[in-house]
Amino acid sequence: MLKIRQKLAIALTAAALGLVAGPGSAAVAVKNTSTYVGGGRWDWTIFVEADPDTLKQIQCVEYVLHPTFPDPVHKVCNEVKTKFSYSANGWGVFTVKVNVQFKDGHVQALEHLLVFSNEPPASPLNVSIKNRSKQIEPGWWEWGVYVDGPKNELDRIRCVEYTLHPTFPNPVRVVCDRPSRFELVARGWGTFTIGVKLMLKDGSVRQLAHSLELR
Repeated sequence: MLKIRQKLAIALTAAALGLVAGPGSAAVAVKNTSTYVGGGRWDWTIFVEADPDTLKQIQCVEYVLHPTFPDPVHKVCNEVKTKFSYSANGWGVFTVKVNVQFKDGHVQALEHLLVFSNEPPASPLNVSIKNRSKQIEPGWWEWGVYVDGPKNELDRIRCVEYTLHPTFPNPVRVVCDRPSRFELVARGWGTFTIGVKLMLKDGSVRQLAHSLELR
């Protein structure tokens, strides 16, 4: 009798610590695939991985995405052939909570940190940032900052975002005028470094900077 009680106590302790696997809890993992689609975004698919017999025991898989997703909770049922896969598109990795619901009523809670394939290296963009300037009164200048480069390279650009000194009203300004070489015109009295973000038509972005020259 004492030995039976000791075994029961050990079993209860192990179960409380999560050391005893429940039905269907063995050899179930969560994986994902991903494909880079440009603009810093990936198409991805998440699914469960298990042996065929275990997959047949699963009724549904519930995926809880990041709360910034519209309708972040998705349940996939009776999809053994696809391994209960769910597909989405996004730009950042996060941990997906996964509830595997078995036909016998047992639920296995898992977590999976999305893994994205490496973003393809950016193709070179042969351009530079320049500016013109004209003194309009003592100590006061009108200047224009623009993108300089070959026509075919400028044609790859969709818009340019300039970040001026914070003392300017509306210091972040976007210019999409290709004929002017995306020139931004402003007035001021001092020099500073302008942040330049080139937004390309393929969805990629290039970050540059330009030290304003007044002469």
